[in-house]
Amino acid sequence: MATAIEWIENKLRDGGDVKVTGRTTEGFLVVEGKHSYTFNVAIIGIRGVVKDSDVLPLFETANKPQLVVNLPSDVLWDGLAIDAIHAEGAAFGTFGDIDRAARTMDAGSFRNKNMGFFINGMQQHSNVTSVSYVYDSVFCVERVSGTSLTVAVINAYNMSAEDVRNAKNRIGYFDIVVKSTSYGSITAQAESAATSMGAKALTYRDLLVCLAR
Repeated sequence: MATAIEWIENKLRDGGDVKVTGRTTEGFLVVEGKHSYTFNVAIIGIRGVVKDSDVLPLFETANKPQLVVNLPSDVLWDGLAIDAIHAEGAAFGTFGDIDRAARTMDAGSFRNKNMGFFINGMQQHSNVTSVSYVYDSVFCVERVSGTSLTVAVINAYNMSAEDVRNAKNRIGYFDIVVKSTSYGSITAQAESAATSMGAKALTYRDLLVCLAR
């Protein structure tokens, strides 16, 4: 059975704009994108939650990674792990993000565009003092007026009660659950499910209004 790094190495052999040209002495993949841009990718295989203790050793090496990728892709990245990676001028993500990071020509600066949109929007709010990662799609929002809020962003077109319950089971506590897209809607059942948890199910626009209160 192939290891995580072997699986990714084999997938990148299938063609496309990104290819593996070798490995560092630490076992990181050396990946080449367009215009001969190369960068190091550390592959980890954590199940459950990626912690800072999983990623910090990756940067205690001569050749540091610019991107850390985990398989399987549906795990949570703890906020401390994300902060540790970003502090090293690196990025994190999934297999598909290798190609996206290559296109930036500066893989360490790669960030998820959708989450970046939410982070920037909340940070620029006049009643917000700071936004920090709880997990890769969950944020702690500190406000000038009002208590701090835990905001979970989920991928749902028409947010259902099941979406809300699944988010609760996966990430635990949140004050607000927000649709990641402006398309679709939030069902009445989703709103009721969130209310039963002491939370709110909101669109991005409604989130900004809520942050002001």
